[in-house]
Amino acid sequence: MAVKKTAETDAAADAAESAVVPGADGTDTILAAAEPAGVTFTDRVFTSRSLFLQAGDDLREFKVQAGRVTVQADNAEALAFLRGHADLQQLDG
Repeated sequence: MAVKKTAETDAAADAAESAVVPGADGTDTILAAAEPAGVTFTDRVFTSRSLFLQAGDDLREFKVQAGRVTVQADNAEALAFLRGHADLQQLDG
């Protein structure tokens, strides 16, 4: 059965992904967890498609949307796959 989302459950989920830092003036500051930077590639052939990487018995899907696909910078396997694809070009920046 699906669980209905409430403000309390959303706040609890947000709290699990962030840290509370006590301030010097007695107020608390909530810091969001930093996400790893993304690396974006442009697709020179298609504006929309799915690319699949064989990972053991599973397939990993990377969706090209609006001619772009982005992966996390710390995902070495995905970066090697996308850098080796003839139709993709890594964007600088």
